[in-house]
Amino acid sequence: MTTIHRTIDIDAAPDAVWAKVSDTARISDLIGFVTSSEQTDDTRLCNLDGGGTLTEKIVSVEPNLKRVLYTITDSPLNLAFHVASMQVEENSGGSRLVWTTDLLPAEAADHLAPLLDAACTDLKTNLAG
Repeated sequence: MTTIHRTIDIDAAPDAVWAKVSDTARISDLIGFVTSSEQTDDTRLCNLDGGGTLTEKIVSVEPNLKRVLYTITDSPLNLAFHVASMQVEENSGGSRLVWTTDLLPAEAADHLAPLLDAACTDLKTNLAG
C-alpha cells in the first residue's frame, strides 16, 4: 500500500474551513478538475474534467474531529483499494487541512499524486474565500 500525505495551510478560521469541507456534496466547488458533484445519502458522484466519473462512499463526517473519511468505490483510475481523509486543524491563527490517501496498487500513486497536488492548489484558494 502507498500513502499520499498532503498538508495545506489556509488563511481562514477552522470553523469556516470545516463548514466547506464537511459539505461533502459540494466538492466540485473546491476542486477544479471535479466539474460537478452530486450526493445521495453516503454515495457521491464526481464528474471529472476530460470525462470519467468517480463513485465515492462518504464513510464518516466527524464534526468533533473536523474530519471527513471517504473511499473511491469505482473510477477510471484502476484502483484496487482507496481510502482518504481530510481533517481540518487550527494553525497559527488560520487552518491546516491534512489530506491522507491510502491506495493500491502502489503504481497508482504516480498518476494520483499530481492530481492531488493540483487539487491542493485549488483547495488552498477555495477554502480561504
